[in-house]
Amino acid sequence: MPHELVIALTVVLMLLGLAGSLLPMLPGSPMILAGAALYAWQTQFTVVGWTDLIVLAVLTLAGQGLDSAAAVLGAKKYGASRWGIIGACIGGTLGLITANIIGLIIGSFAGAVVLELLKGSELKASVKVGYGTLVGFLCGAVGKVIIAFIMVGYFILQVWR
Repeated sequence: MPHELVIALTVVLMLLGLAGSLLPMLPGSPMILAGAALYAWQTQFTVVGWTDLIVLAVLTLAGQGLDSAAAVLGAKKYGASRWGIIGACIGGTLGLITANIIGLIIGSFAGAVVLELLKGSELKASVKVGYGTLVGFLCGAVGKVIIAFIMVGYFILQVWR
């Protein structure tokens, strides 16, 4: 494969990965890792080596784990029961399917509130759990974006050193 094509594909994967750190339909950090792996393969692992790919893989796992755990931790911190967490997951999934990122946010909040209410919690406590879900979701999103930029920065440093 021509080197220029590999560079172009790597840049496209990195940019899509950065976009994917914000957009839930694109796997952000895995795309960044894929771009780095493609470049490493093209350069016979002399510019970006196995150690670098392992560092990026660990960051990928950290980003994915943070994204998954943040909303749950936020909800738990604000007093969510298992019902509230399940509601946030169901509501977020349905919201994402029907209305993309806005639906994900609104659906997570609404799902947590509704299932907390169905469990028997008071309205004020249920809304507090929904709010905690939003706080956790937003913290996870910010963390995921930061990790994506760290990954791209790390890759660039390895290429230009």
